[in-house]
Amino acid sequence: MTHRHGFFLRILLLMLFVILSTVGVRAAVEQNASPQPRNRLAIVIGNTNYQSKRLEHLANAVNDATKLSDSLKRLNFEVLTGTDLTADGFAKLFRDAEAKLPESSAVLIFYAGHGMQVQGENYLLPIDTPDPENLDKLTAHAVKLNDVIAKFASRDRQTFIFLDACRNNPLGSGANINGLAQVEVGENTFVAFATQPGNVTVDGTGENSPFTTALLKNVEIPGLSISDMMIRVRNETEALTVGRQVPWDQSNLREQFYFTEQQMLDPAQLSASLSRILSDPDAKKKLQIELASNDLQTAVLIVGQTLRSVEIPAPSGGSAGPVGTQVANLSPTDSVAVARQSVVSGLETLIVGASAGEAQKDKAGDLARSIQTELRRLGCYRMQVDGDWGTGSIRALTDYYKNTNQVASTTEPTVGLLGDLFLRSGRICKQPVIVKAKPAKVASDNGLSQTGPSRKAAKRAQAAPQRPAAPPPDISGGIGIGGVF
Repeated sequence: MTHRHGFFLRILLLMLFVILSTVGVRAAVEQNASPQPRNRLAIVIGNTNYQSKRLEHLANAVNDATKLSDSLKRLNFEVLTGTDLTADGFAKLFRDAEAKLPESSAVLIFYAGHGMQVQGENYLLPIDTPDPENLDKLTAHAVKLNDVIAKFASRDRQTFIFLDACRNNPLGSGANINGLAQVEVGENTFVAFATQPGNVTVDGTGENSPFTTALLKNVEIPGLSISDMMIRVRNETEALTVGRQVPWDQSNLREQFYFTEQQMLDPAQLSASLSRILSDPDAKKKLQIELASNDLQTAVLIVGQTLRSVEIPAPSGGSAGPVGTQVANLSPTDSVAVARQSVVSGLETLIVGASAGEAQKDKAGDLARSIQTELRRLGCYRMQVDGDWGTGSIRALTDYYKNTNQVASTTEPTVGLLGDLFLRSGRICKQPVIVKAKPAKVASDNGLSQTGPSRKAAKRAQAAPQRPAAPPPDISGGIGIGGVF
């Protein structure tokens, strides 16, 4: 009896061990299945006080680096900032950054300071760069841009490099050093220059350079992709320099990037901004101008910046101000509900009732176009915004409902839907809906239509010799040391 009792006890212990082991393995699997999001790393450098008298003092470079560091910290970047770096300072900062790469999902590098190009290589100049008596001495301790790109670029990680370098020719006007070497863009990398080929940048008369001023103005606007942000930066830099400086960029990114992807907006504040704008005729006119080139939320945020210190008085009759301003003392759920109600009311006037004489069909097109634009801002729609509400738009909307855990009440454009989209922020859809265009039908040899090219065209294509891909364009001509960075 004792023997049997011991046998069953061993069986129970074995079963308990197996169960506990299974639970442990399951817990480990579940833990590994949901890794914590990796950090976004920024390396920000500003060099102002050069030791050589031949290298101009750059008053704004440190200011540019300091201000951008503050912005990137607000955007959930881990920021490593270096100012007035020697050659050793560059090396130490890059070593510190390399140690953080395994935990980084994206890396941003910003440099403001002197730079130059020599014999196909682009260089960033530390503050202890010696007097530029000759090329060898000038570049001996400089930092090669291509080495920086090779160090940080990776197929598995997005890398962004912004160069705002003031460029005078340190060897004097007699030096025959022309042309910016084509940047060797690493995999999944984006490189932006403060000015176009063949031109010089300016340090600016304010606290920041024109390029960094435009960058600071736009980098924290929610919902802007890096491509859309650079369009705004390019246009505003050109305006600030009266056309003398036009930023440009090179990219082989594998997916779109959003600086404010992790940023959440307060629906009540968005609603209040929209209400204030619609209560001010001048602000409303500015909003309609911004809507010509921006989505609704971005346009409201841009125009709203000018109204932060402006209080809209309550209408006569004792009623309170716009509905969107009455949500401060409500619970979060009630606050969102009131905000949505206020937004829908405002959008009825702004879009649907913008023009009483406008045809109903045109109003519907404007509403559809606005919804497509908001879906695009949220990452759910990457097709042409044309106001044509078809299969692609419906699929994008379905994807939006799926990612926000909503039950689709309708797949048609409504003001309520536009209001819901307007109050959302960040990148909601990770895999944008893309509908492939159908092949055009052409006449075949027998007069019947067929899909794709004709048989004769196909035969000609097969018979034609295959030419190698054209080399990248030569962008080096006419760009001196004072040219691109």
